[in-house]
Amino acid sequence: MNLYSKQLNSLHITEGDVAFFRDNNPGFCGVDPSRVSRFLIAQLAAVSKHRIFNSFSVTDVIQQLEGVGRIGCAKREEPFKHSPLKGFWKAHFFDARFLMKNLTNHWGLESKESPKFDGLCSRVAVEEEKSPSAFDWQDRFAHELTIGGYKARAKRKKLTGEWIIFAKHDELNYYLCLAKHSTSKEDDSQIYALINAICAHEYPFLSQPCTRR
Repeated sequence: MNLYSKQLNSLHITEGDVAFFRDNNPGFCGVDPSRVSRFLIAQLAAVSKHRIFNSFSVTDVIQQLEGVGRIGCAKREEPFKHSPLKGFWKAHFFDARFLMKNLTNHWGLESKESPKFDGLCSRVAVEEEKSPSAFDWQDRFAHELTIGGYKARAKRKKLTGEWIIFAKHDELNYYLCLAKHSTSKEDDSQIYALINAICAHEYPFLSQPCTRR
């Protein structure tokens, strides 16, 4: 059993699932299928089959990068700056499952002290005193924390989720895989090893680092 087949097993899907998703998903409209790796399509097939998140969250970004889709609110594409992923690119995609993480980042809730969150509390208290809401301060606070935080982040195109990793070659994008945010060089090495093992045979230029820069 080759590595690709092992990955299908780990994703709990079949070749039939992959073929059905590839041939029937409108999210690839306007996108050259030869530049979307078999592995990425398999990942999306698994996402769709198991309802992990909305696959259009990913294909919308790919269409945007190809210039055939509407402009979204996620972070813009950017290159990896450090080895072993230097030479590859990443684009963020956003889905509802990542909302809590975005709100946590926006208000600095992981920090012991957050001036931004303190400012929100103070602002709500002042506004509530001037113009009491129908359902008390909790209603105003909840709205500002969630809807207000989401809108502010979306307006600045700062919505984050996970990564679409791709390579640029001969002025074209080659979409390779989805990956969670890495937090260490070890994580980066695992992503690189996966790309090298599964995608390099499909796109031989990936084995030549100079062509990815």
